[in-house]
Amino acid sequence: MKSLIKMTLVSSVIVLTLAGCDEKNSSNKVTISTNAQKEAYALGSSFATYMKSNLEQNEIKPDQEYLISGFNETFRDASQLSKDEVKTILDEFGKRIQKESKERFEKEKTENTASGEKFRAEFAKQDGVKQTKSGLLYQIIQEGSDRHPTAQDTVIVHYTGTLTDGRKFDSSYDRGEPATFPLNAVIKGWTEGIQLIGIGGKIKLVVPPDLAYGDQNLPGQEGKAGIQPASTLVFEVELLGIDDDKNDKTQEIEPAQNQEQEQKQEQSAN
Repeated sequence: MKSLIKMTLVSSVIVLTLAGCDEKNSSNKVTISTNAQKEAYALGSSFATYMKSNLEQNEIKPDQEYLISGFNETFRDASQLSKDEVKTILDEFGKRIQKESKERFEKEKTENTASGEKFRAEFAKQDGVKQTKSGLLYQIIQEGSDRHPTAQDTVIVHYTGTLTDGRKFDSSYDRGEPATFPLNAVIKGWTEGIQLIGIGGKIKLVVPPDLAYGDQNLPGQEGKAGIQPASTLVFEVELLGIDDDKNDKTQEIEPAQNQEQEQKQEQSAN
């Protein structure tokens, strides 16, 4: 952990320095023409993206002016600090970041544990909500067919995942295509919950931390919310099919369900 933080801090200095230089000299952008230039630029771009995410996750916001000066002066062998001084300062900086990170983790865990317990208690009062022995809460919106997946099956689903405050952290709908994955390779709440409905069914899952990501801290992707430690997660999932026979049984079942729904609609209209 300590060496990783050191690497992160040093690497971040380089990235932010280059970023700061680029901001000050935005009118003098480089011209990319050769393959070597493209490769070098791509490496820099990939590195900056990774480090920017790492800095934001650790809430590190150094003064860019001093970062730029430290980088440039040291690169010209004109550093105002000796190597020993740099090492001592970064060691202390690393310890402070670790301390702040631990304090932030404990605060988030305590708050999320409390809010999660409150949310689950309120959800449990809703009509049709049931709880399994593991603590998973679920509400079946649509039963689906008689064919339910097993933990060994690969399922095809559409889903939306939100935090208890309603913020979205993942959605196959937003990506514009269903997700396909082995049911025994996802969080425990999903492995258990998706088996409760059949093909064509829809279910709402409220997953406590021990059946989700526990104390992990997962950064948000593509503008979505991140998942903090001890988070209770809420999913709405449609089971579209089971991968090992989606070309026969699944395609036979879905039109049959649609036809049944159409017949019910016709009867209601009459």
